[in-house]
Amino acid sequence: MDRAGRSDGQVQSAVREVAGRRVWPVALGGAALSLRPDLSRETAAATINAAIDGGVNLIDTARAYTTADEEAHNERLIGDVLAARQDGSSVMVATKGGHFRAGSAEWRNDARPAALRADVERSLRALRRETVDLYFLHWPDAEVPFAESVGALGELRAEGKLRAVGVSNVDLSLLAAARTVTAIDAVQNPYSACDGGDDELLRECERHGIPFMAYSPLRGWDAATASPRLLALAADRGVSPQRLLLAWLLHRSPVLLPISGAGRPETATDSAAAARLSLRPDEVRTLDAVIRDHREAGAAAQDPS
Repeated sequence: MDRAGRSDGQVQSAVREVAGRRVWPVALGGAALSLRPDLSRETAAATINAAIDGGVNLIDTARAYTTADEEAHNERLIGDVLAARQDGSSVMVATKGGHFRAGSAEWRNDARPAALRADVERSLRALRRETVDLYFLHWPDAEVPFAESVGALGELRAEGKLRAVGVSNVDLSLLAAARTVTAIDAVQNPYSACDGGDDELLRECERHGIPFMAYSPLRGWDAATASPRLLALAADRGVSPQRLLLAWLLHRSPVLLPISGAGRPETATDSAAAARLSLRPDEVRTLDAVIRDHREAGAAAQDPS
């Protein structure tokens, strides 16, 4: 197995480790299951079950992932699905607080310690659990000292409400600040195969063995403008281009763990299977070139000069 965790023909990352637990290299992101109004509860539940049946044992959610008229919709949905499965208790759930939906198109931050405590209690009820496996501060709150918000989560962990604490949507300086307050078990930030992300933060997580949970891992993907080389390689391997891109992301770093959203069972199954897709060195080079060209074209398009 090499530095990125490839193991030719097997689960290419051999599994990731998050807060002391071994997890599938691709997590399921729950946001779309509640934020998309066209999805029925039956389809949403089937999507979660398909992900778990495909090997996924880490699901990401948040207080903010809810419908406009129902509090904690996503957490409750996930809690109900897991409660109905014999293996549900073995699935790790990561959720987030300090950020909430305040209307049909409005989200706000409230990361005061008292608000975070209330968020955690709400999550425990919705998820039907006595302890949250992994709890993130969803966004830094400009109205609350960052150390106070992170410190509150450390206290909740000490009380047994949380098993592990993470920070989301942070930069290098905020991660460093958080680590002076309490142990940080994971970071959750955007990182896309197509559009990239904060590579300095990713390398810092590598240095300290902190899992980097990458949300929006396929942001920027557009079938209409996809590279012919990417489509040809996907066809040659008999997989979707999306699965190929997720597999490439898993080669980026041994601590990177994509959170892949899904709105259909088939999509959840396909994303989970990316962990089984081992890429040859020549395929990695091809994808490196394709993604580099995509990012350079995007940067050129945004350059007003």
